[in-house]
Amino acid sequence: MLFRPRLCPRLGCPSSSSGHFRWRRKGFYRRHCDGRTVQRFLCLECRRFFSIQTFRLDYRLKKPHLHFFLFKDFVSKVTHRQSARTLGCSRKTVAHRLELLGEHCREFHTRRLQEATSGAGLVGTFQLDELETYEHSRRLSPLSVPVLIERKSYFVLDTSVTTLPARGRLSAAEEQRKAERDAARGKRKSGSRDAVTRSFERLSELCKVSGLVEVQTDCKGSYSNALKLIFGPRCRHGRFSSRAKRDYRNPLFPINHTLAMLRDGISRLVRRTWAASKLKERLERHLWIWIAWRNYVRGITNTAPRVTPAMAWGISRRRWSKEEMLAWRAFPNTD
Repeated sequence: MLFRPRLCPRLGCPSSSSGHFRWRRKGFYRRHCDGRTVQRFLCLECRRFFSIQTFRLDYRLKKPHLHFFLFKDFVSKVTHRQSARTLGCSRKTVAHRLELLGEHCREFHTRRLQEATSGAGLVGTFQLDELETYEHSRRLSPLSVPVLIERKSYFVLDTSVTTLPARGRLSAAEEQRKAERDAARGKRKSGSRDAVTRSFERLSELCKVSGLVEVQTDCKGSYSNALKLIFGPRCRHGRFSSRAKRDYRNPLFPINHTLAMLRDGISRLVRRTWAASKLKERLERHLWIWIAWRNYVRGITNTAPRVTPAMAWGISRRRWSKEEMLAWRAFPNTD
């Protein structure tokens, strides 16, 4: 089928406000980096040119094939330095693709949820827990990563990365470094409560307007307060001890298993490693790449490799390949 543009991707085009978009095919050109022949178009509203390539994720990239190799590395516990070595590129290239793929995967996930909730909304049993990691220093700069999933399908709905205050019982040298950091950046505060609240607010947007919402967590007090504030009496909150044995009989096994997979698949989250994040923003982008892979590409288990969490929960009718997921830009209306 011939590609038909649905809008003009050029910023400031009158068609974006009027809704009247006219276009014409205007020849072809050959890309030097991969040899593909690309269709060109002329927008009859703003009289500017664009092409099929304008809508693709590898737009203006000289090495488009790196997308697929780096996507695989990002979910396979491979560090940035090692990816740069094996693929023959620079660390800056890896960092740039992490930002590009992370934002794309976040928007891809958001759009799939919007399509799934266009009707009555989502129904299920949800679990939330927080994973702790750090940036730069394990004791001075800890981080919290709340993760929200649907229990039966293991589908990851939402996550974020927020700061935690420095730990106690610091050495004299660590106290001095902490004082220097506080003077330069301000005192480090806990954002855990706000991050958890945002995850539950996201859940309230996806669930039905009325009806019971079942959420399971451990016994942390802030979870109950946030659920009461957002859902009120329509929430049934199951609380379970975080000290219980984390085997399959534990009610929180799905979220515990998901967090364990995160630590196993993302190099930044491996305990006691020199690959830890230096910036929490990059960790969050890395998380969204893993979430897109986990929800739409990987099977729920090794015994069910063709059924993804998105298929099991009814979000998607088929399994996505990484080539399909990384083909088209998530933000088409950008110049």
